[in-house]
Amino acid sequence: MPEPAYISERPLAEHESTVLVICCSSHVFLPYTQEFLEKHVGLEPGRYDLLAVPGGPQFLLLTEYLPKFAWAGQRWVKFLVERHRLKRVIAISHEDCAWYSDDRFIPQVLQRFGVGRSLKDRQREDLREIVQALRNLGLPISVEAYYAEKSPDEKVRFVREA
Repeated sequence: MPEPAYISERPLAEHESTVLVICCSSHVFLPYTQEFLEKHVGLEPGRYDLLAVPGGPQFLLLTEYLPKFAWAGQRWVKFLVERHRLKRVIAISHEDCAWYSDDRFIPQVLQRFGVGRSLKDRQREDLREIVQALRNLGLPISVEAYYAEKSPDEKVRFVREA
């Protein structure tokens, strides 16, 4: 048997989770997202399921443009909710998300045609649609959404969108 590369300091403790958090995998915002979840929402580390992918919960809206992304994301959410018996989903998007500003993805191309709407407005509108998309999955869950943005004092604030 090969030598282990690392052994955890604490023994494995299987905790029950009732919350799924869907957020962006951004290394910039993820630490603040975890701080928000632990200090404001009151979730202990290791007590929530985390689905962190580029663009966060935005994949739920890609049914027409990138249907394979949407299909896979919906399957992940359904699997986690059903298998882990989750009761609550928290969707979080953040300011300056690279997914939204990358020309390779359709939502950014469409953004250029959105007269009078900023990228931030688009993301916040998307969050409200994401909440509805999660509810449309027909799962027995409560859903809430937050938008993380830089505050004037260079901190990160989370604003509830739904």
